[in-house]
Amino acid sequence: MNGPLSTVVRRWSTAAVVLVTTLTAVACAPDRAGDAETNGAPVDTAVTTAAQDAGIAGCPSRSEGEAADSRLAGIELVCVASGAPVDLAAFDGPVVVNVWANWCEPCREELPLLARAAQEYAGKVTFVGVLFADQDPRAAISLARDSGVTYPQVADPTSSLRTVLSLRGLPTTSFLVDGEVVGSQPTPYDDYGVLVADIAEHLEVEQ
Repeated sequence: MNGPLSTVVRRWSTAAVVLVTTLTAVACAPDRAGDAETNGAPVDTAVTTAAQDAGIAGCPSRSEGEAADSRLAGIELVCVASGAPVDLAAFDGPVVVNVWANWCEPCREELPLLARAAQEYAGKVTFVGVLFADQDPRAAISLARDSGVTYPQVADPTSSLRTVLSLRGLPTTSFLVDGEVVGSQPTPYDDYGVLVADIAEHLEVEQ
């Protein structure tokens, strides 16, 4: 087929390929991350027990002193390992915050990279996972365990971090210094070298 009609068809085909490729590359389910009505399951005793059995680390007490002035300090989350209230500003040092959920396939694929980084940056950078509006936190804990993740996990069942972390999709990885966001990666990591480079850029920490 030649002529104007074939040109239109080719253009539409190219646009479709670009759209599919783009949607595949970016974070999953952006509508769910931006939906104010999306709520996850509560952190109950069954969840905390599963987290402890999986070796998920506990969380610090809520922010005090200067850290309590951070915007993040005002957002109450739930420590998955204990069920106690916590906020992201309470975590010491440079912090990598990975916002994810067990239903998000790209989140599942990048977890092993984050687990590796948490081990290699131990003592230099704190890693924290946020279960965002996750309706099955026990499944998330199981996935974390299978991926080698043992760093702290906190739950955000009411999507409270949506605005302050500018969440448009999952996973989103944010970088914090002194309780403040200094950088963000809104798409999944599929290359460990890129994660290392982002840590160096945003947190000024080398391996």
